[in-house]
Amino acid sequence: MGELTLNEVGHDMRGKTVLITGTASGMGRIAARRLAELGARLILVDFDVPNGESGRDEIVRETGNDAVEFIDCDVTNFDQVRSMCEHVNAAYDRLDVLINNAGITETVRRDSVHGYEMTMATNCLGPFLICELLKDKLKASAPSRVINICSDAHKMIKALDFDDIDNRAGWQGVNHNKGFQAYARSKLSLAAVSFKLAAELQGSGVTVYTVSPGYFIQTNIHRHMRGLWKLGVKLCWPFLQSAERATRTYVYLASEPAVAGDSGQYWEHMAHKEPSPASRDRAFQDRIWDYAAEATGTLPGAGAAAA
Repeated sequence: MGELTLNEVGHDMRGKTVLITGTASGMGRIAARRLAELGARLILVDFDVPNGESGRDEIVRETGNDAVEFIDCDVTNFDQVRSMCEHVNAAYDRLDVLINNAGITETVRRDSVHGYEMTMATNCLGPFLICELLKDKLKASAPSRVINICSDAHKMIKALDFDDIDNRAGWQGVNHNKGFQAYARSKLSLAAVSFKLAAELQGSGVTVYTVSPGYFIQTNIHRHMRGLWKLGVKLCWPFLQSAERATRTYVYLASEPAVAGDSGQYWEHMAHKEPSPASRDRAFQDRIWDYAAEATGTLPGAGAAAA
């Protein structure tokens, strides 16, 4: 018997509200369409307004589900994240599923508007802040779910150099090696704060899942690669894993009754998988949590988004 296709995965989501980041393209957009087919009310979040709005319109047109809102928000801009979460908290009576899907890889080092390295800001700090600002809404909506999209790349990193957490050392110009390191570091950080969040929310009715979509996926996360690396992705593209296959786990964890309450686990292809020992280290979890809380202004006494 073969694997289930994406259209064979999922349960009735009528009456459920789902927020997904990174929905202008790729797995976020694919997951949003499938969840709309299952009847979910959707909040789509992305900074790419033309593609984000076209994705919303396409979902409404092709699924017949018009309970879909698009919000223009860059998850690396913490002021925009706060405004988005304030809107969600005020406008929606419940939030059943939060999927932090937005992610990037970079080949050239950039700073976010608040001065944090862009890969870390996108892949860890933004999702961390969204979880913190929507935590009360998720608790009030329990049983509810948080799905943080990680990567097995997190296993490449055994520890973080907190003296260079913004990846400044040795990253000049186009540097794919430093870019991959930054990506792996950001995903290790996201895994660590996700597991700590699961422990914090134990007993609250909010379940936290940390997800690897799998390896080498046909998405535009590779769009910032240059030179031979970009050519390599182009040549290998037909052999990469389909985004639809990778997205099955999103829909499964958002809707499957059997996994309710199975919090704090690492997932790939709809099954448990072992994360790295570093991501489970409680001292590391505490340290990266404090870093993220201070960076996003959620640590008591911290200035909001002060770099």
